[in-house]
Amino acid sequence: MNLLFTLLIALAVAALVLGIGLGRGSVTARALGERLRRIAPRRLGPGPELERDRRYSVMPWMDNLLRSMRVGERLEMTLYQAAVGMRAGTLILTCALFAAGGYVAGLLLLHRLLPALVGMAVCAPLPLAYVGFRKQQRMRAFAREFPDALDLLVSALRAGLSFTAAMQIVADEAPEPVRGEFAVTVEEQSLGLEPREALLNLTRRVDVLDLRFFVTAVLLQRETGGNLAEVLANTSALIRDRFRVLGDIATYTAQGKLTGLILVCLPIFVSLFTLMVTPDYFRPMLESPEGRMALWGAGLMQVAGILAVKKIVSIRV
Repeated sequence: MNLLFTLLIALAVAALVLGIGLGRGSVTARALGERLRRIAPRRLGPGPELERDRRYSVMPWMDNLLRSMRVGERLEMTLYQAAVGMRAGTLILTCALFAAGGYVAGLLLLHRLLPALVGMAVCAPLPLAYVGFRKQQRMRAFAREFPDALDLLVSALRAGLSFTAAMQIVADEAPEPVRGEFAVTVEEQSLGLEPREALLNLTRRVDVLDLRFFVTAVLLQRETGGNLAEVLANTSALIRDRFRVLGDIATYTAQGKLTGLILVCLPIFVSLFTLMVTPDYFRPMLESPEGRMALWGAGLMQVAGILAVKKIVSIRV
């Protein structure tokens, strides 16, 4: 009875939070559309000017909370880099819903408070992990396509076009996500932003080291002069050499990574296999204090081994 009551309360709270968020968003969207329909017939000139919505959430209290904690801007940038179409407040509410789901799942499966808290702690960061994974994939795609975009930029410069026109060609012809980011930079310059600031904004939006090489080379050329096409061609060659070295490193460290993976997974699989085949043989490890202490010690040594192997095979270029 207590378990059913807890489950109903968790579901009611989750539905209430989700309903408030969606309801506020739909009401705001309908109100904005109604205002635009009232203004449009009376306007004789061009369409209304657009202003960027800088709210972190459609709910005022959530927006104020994220601004006071100074995490809203970082979350918004991470969501933009991951190309995930949601606000920071929506991401926080999604983490809260996952935490409630993990808590309820722990109660339903094991009927104890500690597993429920563990389930809540494990499930809460899953949306953040998904956003981080999407960001990593998008940044890798940008880094993979960036050398070809640089070659296109160099060809346009050698054909006699200006740097802005060459950037526009990259924004039109390069594959995503390079095309979209260069298009934003070109648009910022066309709206009156200084080229230096537009390029620096590009490095803030895209977390790729090769892009910083490119921006640094362009800014130095603007200050000191020189042949920009030759500078960018050398930068493209440098980036391709980095990719070649990274490929060689991945080949040489593959054996170490595989060894580390086997050493991490083998004790876990052996323990689970022993528990399923001969539970009486493995039960003292779970029921006695000495056995539980040994398992905790083994787990800590596993974590230490993972960190040591990762440190060995991680080589920065």
